[in-house]
Amino acid sequence: MDMLPQADALLVVRTDFSDQERWQAVRDSLGDIDKDGWAKEFSDQVKVVEDPACQGLTSQQLLALLPDGYKDPLFVIADKVTIDSQEMPFLVIELECTWEMRVIPSELPAIHANLSIGNMDFGEFAESADADGVFRGFHG
Repeated sequence: MDMLPQADALLVVRTDFSDQERWQAVRDSLGDIDKDGWAKEFSDQVKVVEDPACQGLTSQQLLALLPDGYKDPLFVIADKVTIDSQEMPFLVIELECTWEMRVIPSELPAIHANLSIGNMDFGEFAESADADGVFRGFHG
């Protein structure tokens, strides 16, 4: 793969192609996605990449493929863990410090929104991740 597509959006990249039915459930967790890979319900700022050339690539390999000018504070990977887990936790990478954390789909919009407007930083979410490293929301 040369480079990931240029998009003024949060990129969600699929790296596991083992189960198409399960992938559809993962895609559905992002909201309604049009034929060009744009999520409509989550926000107009999400672009899903389903290129088989990304099969099995690591987070570091994918980060090297980000296009110049990628402006979003996050990068999201739907990998084997995402596909195999009942909760479908995405691997979310905060790009400024390249911190990684797993996030269940229902929490991804809140993290993205808060980081995009500078309301919170990634560390605040990471500190509230459960013992298994997955962020499932804030627990009061």
